[in-house]
Amino acid sequence: MEWVKGRKLPPCKAIQYNGQPCHTMPELWDALHNTYNSAADRPCDLSVLDELPDLPAREWAPFSALELMEALAACSSLSSPGPDHVTWVHLKKIVAEPQCLNVFIKLANACLTVGRWPRHFKESVSVIIPKPGKPSYSAPKAFRPIALLNTLGKLIEKMLSNRIQHDMIAYDIVDPNQFGGIRQRSVYTSHISSEQGGLEVSRLALSPLISLSSFRPSTMMLSWRSSGSKDFRHSW
Repeated sequence: MEWVKGRKLPPCKAIQYNGQPCHTMPELWDALHNTYNSAADRPCDLSVLDELPDLPAREWAPFSALELMEALAACSSLSSPGPDHVTWVHLKKIVAEPQCLNVFIKLANACLTVGRWPRHFKESVSVIIPKPGKPSYSAPKAFRPIALLNTLGKLIEKMLSNRIQHDMIAYDIVDPNQFGGIRQRSVYTSHISSEQGGLEVSRLALSPLISLSSFRPSTMMLSWRSSGSKDFRHSW
């Protein structure tokens, strides 16, 4: 299989963190964790969310076979699998059987109904990929960590992501000026919106490292609940 073959890595010294080389796995883990999760334990003032009005709670509709098939169709057959070694190609052949498809849908709905995310879905293999064209590979920022999760869990996450994005647009949860990463919105849509408002179009580039290290799931869930969306996390 192509994904298990070795990759030619650029010549580099040991990764440096706080002026010290990382020679052991615990040292390397601390360097990468503190670089990409720097905001995990940082205090955050959540009082800014008090201004949001609490909307009436809405019921969560069960997933359908169409949602599962649409999410699966968008998955690349070239993506590397997780610890279970089940690829998207395997999963697409499995769900071609109606009985298997129904079992997967029942499993996805049960996860949200019970509020429990199976341990199997949380298992992953972390791969550290060097970013191309860096002058030095001694800093953690010169690498991109990727977590390869088990495929079935990723499929349910994609179904959940599509549903959340639909609700965000339908119930005005997302800011109207947010165009990136939103379906039916693009750079072209942003340009049209700016012209209609008499604004000049500009481009702002933010480092993905800043966005990832500053992301706080707790803040997102508070906003999610205030919008009337159901909080289905009990044991995730």
